[in-house]
Amino acid sequence: MSDFNLVHLHFFQVEILGVTDGSSPEYFYKIEGLSSSLRMEAYTPGGSNRPSYLSNGCETADLILTRPLVEGKTKLSFWCENTIDKQVFDRKQVHVFVLNKENKILARWTLEEAYPKAIAISPFVLHQEQQTVIGETITIGYARLARVK
Repeated sequence: MSDFNLVHLHFFQVEILGVTDGSSPEYFYKIEGLSSSLRMEAYTPGGSNRPSYLSNGCETADLILTRPLVEGKTKLSFWCENTIDKQVFDRKQVHVFVLNKENKILARWTLEEAYPKAIAISPFVLHQEQQTVIGETITIGYARLARVK
């Protein structure tokens, strides 16, 4: 018998320590970049014709957060603008949550030394047949990824 449950109905929340709080939760419909890997370097020991590999550090992908454009600026928006426009690098710890419809945490990751790298707004398109949503994408770099739950 397995000791895990599959996640079916869910939504995503991001918390940035020292930036967001319970009064201003940040929700996204797409999160990408929860990825950590070893950077490997090949070397060939003397007398061998087959390479061996050594770890040459760890690298992470950029965290990419996507949501519909929100009215007004959020605390996350201010943190991003402060870093990108004013070059104030205030690295933070970030928590990414997968929540069910009852707001119970199903999974959680912690990202350390996180900092904003980019904000992008989707193209403005007006169609008569369909209503197009304007989206916002926030890119965050980080140094370490750990699954907590």
